[in-house]
Amino acid sequence: MGDSCCHPRGIGSIKQQIEDAFPGIFVFSVATGQTENEDVLSTYFGNANDQVARACELLSSMPELRGRAFVGVGFSQGGLLLRALIQRCTGPDAPRAHTLVTMGSPHNGVSGVPGCWINGVGRAPLEYGWCEAMQALLGEGAYYSWLQSGLIQAQYFKDPFHLDWYLACSGFLADVNNDRPATNASYAEALRSLQRLVLFQFENDITVVPRQSAHFGFYNGSVVVPLNETDNYIDDKLGLRTLAESGRLTLDFCPGFHMQFTLDWFRDNVTRKFLGVAVEAAAA
Repeated sequence: MGDSCCHPRGIGSIKQQIEDAFPGIFVFSVATGQTENEDVLSTYFGNANDQVARACELLSSMPELRGRAFVGVGFSQGGLLLRALIQRCTGPDAPRAHTLVTMGSPHNGVSGVPGCWINGVGRAPLEYGWCEAMQALLGEGAYYSWLQSGLIQAQYFKDPFHLDWYLACSGFLADVNNDRPATNASYAEALRSLQRLVLFQFENDITVVPRQSAHFGFYNGSVVVPLNETDNYIDDKLGLRTLAESGRLTLDFCPGFHMQFTLDWFRDNVTRKFLGVAVEAAAA
């Protein structure tokens, strides 16, 4: 959110680090806009379903990925979109995912205004009246159809006090999370095929609220329900229980606030630990 695919002081610096760590590796950073400015704007305005579909078409057409699985790394909301791509991009020409790593991604949605929760697990004091006002506005308007098709952040808003609205009107998250009674079995099949799913949560995150959403946790209106107690996990709607029970799900942590890691930390804790997949293991 607010970055472009390739800015040298943003995602571009991470791309460069991975290339330096593994000489000769092919690294591709997905853009959701035609220009740098459009790419930044597209992190706020647009249709998440369309962005995922276009990314699938692009990756499916790339000769570098043909016949070979890839390691995906997604940052913040980009990790949610990348997971959706893995679940949906399953055609005969689509590249397969070997590993997915996400950093502070709102996998189970957001239910509050960024910065308005104490330590990411409770509402701010009542004297912060603007927090209450913004929360009320978000709760009332997030499920309007024009926001569900035009504002990216509204498309992963999950209001615990109006789950009926969420299930009826969510244009993106309710589908990719298999939250509705009619589930898509291919989504779970796609995630179960991963060799590894690594989910990082920022320890002091107040941007993704609740921060435990990065681990598929969910705020139910009074407490945060951890992944292994959610219906999604218990019923294995996305294959997460299968991944956990087979030792292929890693729930990890990053110190600090949202997306405030250093390149050195990323190198030591992500690049070296999870991205060095052998070619033989990733090949079709």
